[in-house]
Amino acid sequence: MEGRRPPRLDELDLKIISHLQEDGRMPASELAKRLNQPENTIRYRIERLLRLGVIRRFTALVDPRALGLNVSAAVMFKVDPKRVDQLLERLSSMRDVTNIYQLSGEWDLIAVVFARDIQDLHSRIEEFRKMDGVREMNVMITTRVVKSEYRFVLT
Repeated sequence: MEGRRPPRLDELDLKIISHLQEDGRMPASELAKRLNQPENTIRYRIERLLRLGVIRRFTALVDPRALGLNVSAAVMFKVDPKRVDQLLERLSSMRDVTNIYQLSGEWDLIAVVFARDIQDLHSRIEEFRKMDGVREMNVMITTRVVKSEYRFVLT
C-alpha cells in the first residue's frame, strides 16, 4: 500500500476491522451476527481487505517476557546515506528487531530490539556497531512499558 492512495473504506469495513482488532480469530459467522450482515458479505469484505493490504495478516500478539525477552531498547542510528537500504535490509532480517522506522531529522533510523537480559542486549548493540554504514548510535533502554498497542480507533 506504500506510495498508493489508500483504498476507500466504508462504515462496514471499519466495523469489521474494529472487531478483528479486538479478536482476529472471530469467525465470520460471529461477525455477521454482530454486524447484522450476511456471512458471505463479511467473508468477501475480509478477503478484500486482505487483498488491498488494509489487513496485512492475522497473527498472535505475544508478551515478549513470556518468551524470556525481558529487556528492550530503542536504538537510533545515524547512517551513511549510501548504505541506508543495505542497513535496513540487514536490520529487517534480524529476529530480535521488531520495528524499524526511517526518520527525518537528526537521526536516520530507529529500531526496537528485544533481548533476554542486559548482556544479551549488549551483544546486539555491538553487532549493530559493526554494521556497514552505521556512523553513530544512541541506545535507550526501556525502563517501563506504559502502552504497547497495535489497534487503531476507527468507529
